[in-house]
Amino acid sequence: MGPHDKLFKRVFSNPENAIVHFESFLPAEITAALDLSRAEHVPGSWVDEVLREHHSDVLYMIPTRASSEGLDKTTTSGALLYCLTEHQSTVNPQMALKLLRYVTRVLDQWSREHPGQKLPPVLPMVLYHGKAGWTAARDLDELFDLGGFGTAALEVLRPYLPKLRYMLDEVRLVPDERLPGHGIVRLTKLMFKHGSRPEIIELLPQWEAEFRVEVSRGETGLQNLAEIVEYLLKVNEHVSVSALTEFMAPMGDEAKEIPMTVGEQLIEKGRLEGEAKGRRQNQLEVARRLLARGMSPAEVADATDLPLEEVQKLTH
Repeated sequence: MGPHDKLFKRVFSNPENAIVHFESFLPAEITAALDLSRAEHVPGSWVDEVLREHHSDVLYMIPTRASSEGLDKTTTSGALLYCLTEHQSTVNPQMALKLLRYVTRVLDQWSREHPGQKLPPVLPMVLYHGKAGWTAARDLDELFDLGGFGTAALEVLRPYLPKLRYMLDEVRLVPDERLPGHGIVRLTKLMFKHGSRPEIIELLPQWEAEFRVEVSRGETGLQNLAEIVEYLLKVNEHVSVSALTEFMAPMGDEAKEIPMTVGEQLIEKGRLEGEAKGRRQNQLEVARRLLARGMSPAEVADATDLPLEEVQKLTH
């Protein structure tokens, strides 16, 4: 996973954090109808494989208050809240169409797991933190070319067109002091908004209160801060372990140790990945030499521990 994807997944896959986001973002009428305290994370991803670098998603099943409190004995109704984050700086003009595809996949799976039951409503939300302003259509209707139809024809045609509108949380447009949420949820949005700026270290003291909220939460909060530190070290070349250590030192010894620990883990991971890449290159070079000597692909695969399919590709 890339740094944006990893931070989003780690934070918003935690129901406690997701609830903070939902409470601050969803319309009041919807939060009043849903029992957010019983939000359940649904594992999996519905994003196209080729787009995983730019999109991350999480899905939650949340019962209605009426269902949860037993006020309506005839139903166990609820809603699926589908949250997608857009990492790329350029806006995808067909986001509504992509969301329709993802929502369909969500409902397909739900239908297979609950045969014969009515479908729950799906609320699609997009969290966008690119630098460019959001210009894509937020309603699927806007993507159809209806220019050749007159008013009377459009009135008859529209009911047959698929409908989908998504809610947009455009982090860039919200002033820092008004970014909703608290603790790790607010810090995540602030990092998405400012994390790559060269002066990010000078900005961090403005948000010290949010860091301290996480420190006060004990092990869970310290792990959340480790995710923030790792994100900054990965996305911003101007951020150093020493600068982060100096900033976090007043928050206590455990907080002070986080930057050094994360930095060492990243160095070790880079070393191991480098070693693995080196071993793989050696395997491929040995395989090429063995093939040149007339050995069969099957024999080479056995001798080098490479997959047969991969060895076969070397013969072309």
